[in-house]
Amino acid sequence: MESETLEDHVRRVTRNFTSAVPEDQVLALGRDLARELARAHAESPPRHPDLEPRAIAMDGGVPRLTGGTAEGDAAEDLFRLGALLSALATGIPADVSWRLDGPPVAPLSTLGRRALLGALAAPRRADRFVSAAAAVAALEAALTTASAGPPPWPLFRGDVGRSGARPGPSAASLQPIWEALTGSVVASPVVTRDVVLAATADGRLVWLDRDSGRLLHEMRLAAAIESSPALGEDQRTLHAGTDDGDIVGVDIVEGRERYRVKVGRLVRSSPLPLAGRVLVGVVEGKSGGMLLALDAVKGSTVWARKMGPAFSSPALARTNVLVGSDDGFVHAVDAVRGTVVWSADMGAKVRATPAIAGDTALVADFAGRLAALRLSDGTRAWTAELGHAVYSSPCVRGDLAVVGCNEGHLHAAELPGGAPRFEVQTRGPVVSSPAAAGDRILVGSTDGSLYLVDEQGRVAARRELAPGGISSSPALDGDRLFIGSARGVHALRLVP
Repeated sequence: MESETLEDHVRRVTRNFTSAVPEDQVLALGRDLARELARAHAESPPRHPDLEPRAIAMDGGVPRLTGGTAEGDAAEDLFRLGALLSALATGIPADVSWRLDGPPVAPLSTLGRRALLGALAAPRRADRFVSAAAAVAALEAALTTASAGPPPWPLFRGDVGRSGARPGPSAASLQPIWEALTGSVVASPVVTRDVVLAATADGRLVWLDRDSGRLLHEMRLAAAIESSPALGEDQRTLHAGTDDGDIVGVDIVEGRERYRVKVGRLVRSSPLPLAGRVLVGVVEGKSGGMLLALDAVKGSTVWARKMGPAFSSPALARTNVLVGSDDGFVHAVDAVRGTVVWSADMGAKVRATPAIAGDTALVADFAGRLAALRLSDGTRAWTAELGHAVYSSPCVRGDLAVVGCNEGHLHAAELPGGAPRFEVQTRGPVVSSPAAAGDRILVGSTDGSLYLVDEQGRVAARRELAPGGISSSPALDGDRLFIGSARGVHALRLVP
């Protein structure tokens, strides 16, 4: 009796090629074939097997790649594997046109799975996996149910209190991992366990593989985006503000819009997902704005609170949200009802986002002051005069508050009291908001460099990322950092 081939197997599964192969079976076959390719490529000399279905033997339901020649190319083998899997998933025979245009998008259940097959059969070699072993890892991950747990950096400043801090190593240097040339990214990235999501300045939302920086998917959302998106409490809906004045909800698993609502002239505030709602500041005109609470599923308005233009992002402080405004006030608003609890007069525009620290909120303004406001009534516990206008949002770690200024400094003040700890000079305005990884502070400057600073103000490392500057704020996950720049998105490792 002749042994079964992959062609025989597929004929049986698809009822004589009348349907596509189920997606889990496609991915499992792809994983097993990629393992066989990795084994063949590791031989000396490397072996390049025939990937035609009629030439692939099946052994107990598992494909085996035997034979082949020493003449061949690993990238070509991966393309042929991708074309085979795409044909199985779509039910469409592979065509020579796929070498120029790529295969048709397979109707798989998730964006990640679709992107995986697209990368295997990408027309450009640079867009394919670097090796069969890398393809095996990606296919195995696609077949594995993701472990439960919160995303490491789901929104601007990392948490609902906008602290901008995470535990991390006592780093001495910064090691580049990858760079994705997406075009300018001003917003702070969102980091999940699988992907990095970034809004580009020209209005696209891009999905990047967090380990390699490979582009998985992109969507056009607006003419421009500077607001940092936020991942909702369902860990599936990304809420993004745009320069067109819209709030858009995007399903990051399927890569489609869930809702879109016009809220004003401009949205630069970063959304705050909270208890089934999305809170966000809005700019209506030169003198008008509001804080909005939207339904997180439909995007419909739950309540609206008028104030001056709100570039600042809301921060949760107990049962209230705090937001700064161009009217010169910081407003504390009841998160459920939308009523104003108190308003603190700063005397200058407040575009920085408050950072909650114990019983106070740290707020910086355009007059160059860093103030600690009592959460109970908005009165000042202390004020530190920095001397330069501030757009950057404060970061709070332990007994230290750190913020950048428009004159290119990184200022650190001690908590409590606000006594100055240090001042670090960069070579351009600092509009990026600093982040703390353990006892180290990280911040980008419009001079194009990322700075790593210790608690005494010593610059441990400086790495130039983009001559066009860095306005984006860092996103952290353990010893990894992700940040946007005028070039795109960068991933770096914090090295002890």
